Amino acid sequence: MKHLNFFLSIGLIVILLFCSISCVENSKQYKELQAQLDSLQGSYGNQKNQLDEIFGALNDIENGLEDIRKSENILSVQANTEGEYTLSQKEKIENNIASIRSAINRYQAKIEELKKDSNIKSVEFKKRLNHLQNQLNEKLTIIQQLKNEIESKELIIKEKEETIAELGNTVTGLQENVEQLSEKNIEMEGTIQNQEKELHSAYYIVATKDELTKLGVIKKGGIFSSAKVTYHGEKSAFIKIDYREISTINTNAAKAKVLSTHPQGTYSIETIDDEAVITISDPQQFWEQTKYLVIQTQ
Repeated sequence: MKHLNFFLSIGLIVILLFCSISCVENSKQYKELQAQLDSLQGSYGNQKNQLDEIFGALNDIENGLEDIRKSENILSVQANTEGEYTLSQKEKIENNIASIRSAINRYQAKIEELKKDSNIKSVEFKKRLNHLQNQLNEKLTIIQQLKNEIESKELIIKEKEETIAELGNTVTGLQENVEQLSEKNIEMEGTIQNQEKELHSAYYIVATKDELTKLGVIKKGGIFSSAKVTYHGEKSAFIKIDYREISTINTNAAKAKVLSTHPQGTYSIETIDDEAVITISDPQQFWEQTKYLVIQTQ
């Protein structure tokens, strides 16, 4: 009986608690509190999402800044490499600089957006944003310096190319002058050779007395005078020579004598194999008085 009364008491208490809870849940105050709780939970969720976005943007900026530092080091090495670089390398560097500048501008815009966000109240957070912005400004300055260095190198390259072109034109002009001088030298050498040949030219004729007379080379003398050389005969009958190259003259005759005037001792007449041969021992003296040698054969 005692046990039955205990369970009946417990049941009654549970029924009363259930009724109390049900009454509380249905009360106006409870409903207002529940609405405030739901609102706070929603606000907390929104703020959490906003903070996640803010810190995500901040992480993105910091990671981007690290990438910019690496790219800046690479560009600095490329821009300061000893020697010249090709146009394709220059274009690649300029494209990289433009990409970095664009990234910096993009990150600076994000920082400005974060600064204007009314939900961010933290002073330290704003200091962090200002520090990042200063770093980005420094990178912009460095990038501009690199761009100036590249433009300076480009001017140097252009000046060198212009100098090389001018030197090329000068060399071409000198080559043309050398060729012209060479042609003139050849002409002068030819003229000198012709003049030398003319200067050392001599003429000789080998013929019988009758032939020489008919050609007008000699003029018959009188009873008491011998024939005289006139040199007014047919010039085509004479053979032209360079007396520096001729020292002997064959007569194709057994006997021969020299009718033209030449110093004694400068020549001799010898018989070789039944042929009279004129040997000139001193050409300079031999041809000094006349450049025409008249040989009469028998």
